[in-house]
Amino acid sequence: MLLTLPEIEDKIREYASIIDAPEELIPTFGFSDQSGLSHIEIQDGCYFLIVCQKGDELSRESFDSTDELVFKVLQDISYSMACDLDFDGADDQNFRERFLDAQQHLMSKIYTYYSENAKRKKATLITEDNTALSASRKKILIKSNIKKGSLPTKSSKALGKKG
Repeated sequence: MLLTLPEIEDKIREYASIIDAPEELIPTFGFSDQSGLSHIEIQDGCYFLIVCQKGDELSRESFDSTDELVFKVLQDISYSMACDLDFDGADDQNFRERFLDAQQHLMSKIYTYYSENAKRKKATLITEDNTALSASRKKILIKSNIKKGSLPTKSSKALGKKG
């Protein structure tokens, strides 16, 4: 199921805030400002990341998955942020290496956060699953004991005897 534009915007802004992304790098949602900044649309069960400038569509990428779309947007944002870093005194090879390291550092901050969130969600789900499974097992055990006629009664409990 696709997220709505406001849900996608919330997700992208949440991740972008981790790396202190400037507002001017965050895409628009549902419309283009025609400045060359990407924008996101949803059409025909797909996400689209579109770049328009002065009435011309420069690029259009489609995504079936929210995660793929968010990754692409954050990759573009981190690329632009790395481009804005000052690498004075770096030769071409050193510049490229430092640029790629800077982009990787920004993306790793996002995915460390994403990974930690995923771990917390997993722990919550496992706890919920175990609780539900435990309750389900208790019901099966009770039903099984009722069929066998081996449920302890109050008087047999008091005597320390079974059924």
